Amino acid sequence: MERRKLSNVIIQRFDNEWVDVTCERSVRCCDCGLIHREEYRIVPTDGDGDHIIRKAVRDRRATSNMRRSMKARKEGLWENK
Repeated sequence: MERRKLSNVIIQRFDNEWVDVTCERSVRCCDCGLIHREEYRIVPTDGDGDHIIRKAVRDRRATSNMRRSMKARKEGLWENK
């Protein structure tokens, strides 16, 4: 199986959205600008098929940059309502 790496790609996710888990990526959560780096693996098991596991780690630098940008544009948490 070929494993693609999407570097510098940030995808914003929304509630109740289906997610393609075929490669690792960075995910921007909702409207707060929090960014996680995600990795997925397929783990073979005996009898009940393979399992897909996920690991998410907070990317502090990307989160800081995203929040600074959102604040300047008055988006998300900084939006005037």
